[in-house]
Amino acid sequence: MLIPAAALSLIGLAAASPLGERQVVPNYPSKSTSKGFHLVVNVTDPSKDLEPPVQNTYVSSIHVGAGLALVGQSAGTGYGRIFYQNGTVDEQRNSQSNVLSDSGTPPFPSGLKLVKDSDSQTVSTAHLDGGAGQSGIGITHFPEPYAFLYPETWVACNESQPYYGGKYFVILKQAETTIGDDGSINRNIPDGCAPVRLVPECTELNNLPAGSTSSHEYALDSECYPDVKSLDWTQYGP
Repeated sequence: MLIPAAALSLIGLAAASPLGERQVVPNYPSKSTSKGFHLVVNVTDPSKDLEPPVQNTYVSSIHVGAGLALVGQSAGTGYGRIFYQNGTVDEQRNSQSNVLSDSGTPPFPSGLKLVKDSDSQTVSTAHLDGGAGQSGIGITHFPEPYAFLYPETWVACNESQPYYGGKYFVILKQAETTIGDDGSINRNIPDGCAPVRLVPECTELNNLPAGSTSSHEYALDSECYPDVKSLDWTQYGP
């Protein structure tokens, strides 16, 4: 059985210490809003980071055909894609907007989507292909105290790519959490992959030149952080 992230949060609260033992004061990093954002990789289990590390790298794309790309990562913003949420306010409120990035010259929209791996029922590979992408992928909003890309859990995996003659690239996938018959929570993270959270970093959404197929008319304001790399996540919670 699949279990949404919100339900996992409730499970965590149920397992917390009894009330009255100590007072927990919530502390979360300050957020801003922007129509454009980079996505920064935050490895949630540092012991499983890859080599070289992917912590604090930027989400980029790996060309695999005309208008087709896998979702990868790069060390700096130079190759990091600028993303924006697209849709209506109602779609955003109901987690049914999508996430786009402008590609090519003149710019055309490429959308994030998840394609189920042929050998797995729980793991999907992230694509950034020409078109509208997939609804149900977006940046969290109130009442979630943190800003990140849903649906989780995202994982970074070093995999051979046939398009490049077997060369290895770090690509991003999504692993669905399931509950076993015995009630156990299974995160289904593939062996050798790093569990990550994709965190939005505010950036300017560029103006589009004449002749663009892309449109920013329905670009939504997204919650984001001014400088993700400066955040010490161990200082925040619960």
